[in-house]
Amino acid sequence: MDQTNNILKEYRENAEIYYSLKDDIEDILNSIIQRNEIKISNLSIRIKQEKSLYKKIMYKNKYHHINDVTDVVACRVITLFEDDVEKLKKLICENFEILELRDKRKKENQVREEYGYNSLHIIAKFTKERCALVEYAPYQDIAFEIQIRTALQHSWCEIEHGLGYKSEYEIPKHIRRRLNRLSATIELLDEEFVAIAKDVEAYNNGLEHEEKIMKTDINILSLQKYVLHQPYLKELMNRLSEEYQVPLEYDVGLLSQFRVVQRLNYMGYGYIHELEHIIQTHEKQIQFISKTWMELLVKEKTAFNYYICIVWITICNMMETGNEEVNEIINKETIEKIKQSEVITVPQGLTN
Repeated sequence: MDQTNNILKEYRENAEIYYSLKDDIEDILNSIIQRNEIKISNLSIRIKQEKSLYKKIMYKNKYHHINDVTDVVACRVITLFEDDVEKLKKLICENFEILELRDKRKKENQVREEYGYNSLHIIAKFTKERCALVEYAPYQDIAFEIQIRTALQHSWCEIEHGLGYKSEYEIPKHIRRRLNRLSATIELLDEEFVAIAKDVEAYNNGLEHEEKIMKTDINILSLQKYVLHQPYLKELMNRLSEEYQVPLEYDVGLLSQFRVVQRLNYMGYGYIHELEHIIQTHEKQIQFISKTWMELLVKEKTAFNYYICIVWITICNMMETGNEEVNEIINKETIEKIKQSEVITVPQGLTN
């Protein structure tokens, strides 16, 4: 009991160091992830609560000092794709001193050591070189834990945990067989998502060629490439930016915000080359809507997104066909202004 009390005393004395360590690990990992463009769902770091630490010391009965407990500070990184688990593992090995590395993923091990524990498990500490710096010196004897798993693996583990079983041996055999079959599908899904991500990248790279873009169906990627390279739209957006003294921004999320792809498909436009016809036959209307929109933007002093030009084209078509959903994009006052200009023929009952 005296040993347990001594460990808890050391834990309390180190409290400030643990919080500093937590922040520094988070900064380093975030820097690694961003610099190497690793896609993650979540990064979380926790410091073990004293109550949990007490239970662990009493249950394991093998610790003599607080630094023997390697998960007082523990980090979990949830990646989107399985191949990023391996990338992150390599980068962590390059940036920290690795004390222990256990791969508990079922794919790599025929028998999991613990039921529901489907992740890469690393015990690490700061390198001697890093601890030579004064700000990191207090961490030289402190090990910490890093777990890496995919979003699908994490969801699986959370659901398994929710079933209430601590070990696979506690589960009735017929249920265990069902869980094992489902577990295999998680591995297949992870592999398929990696393959799809690579296909998306290859597709996106292929859209660098203008002739291919024009033959492509309208989707978020092809639309983005088209809008950025279409000569008339490029000239229009740069001219408006200069005329109204508003800098251009490039947030492709605007296309989803205005549901542009869905709206164009609903209006019967399925391929990129069909947009060329809209632009060529509606230049005057597009210019009028753009100026009306820009005057409103300048009054409100809001940002000017480059991709708004395709929204103007969509508005032009919606107004001429009497599509009442146009009221979700622009207000009634603007519609009336466009009607009065007679630049666009607007059906009489559109704003009623």
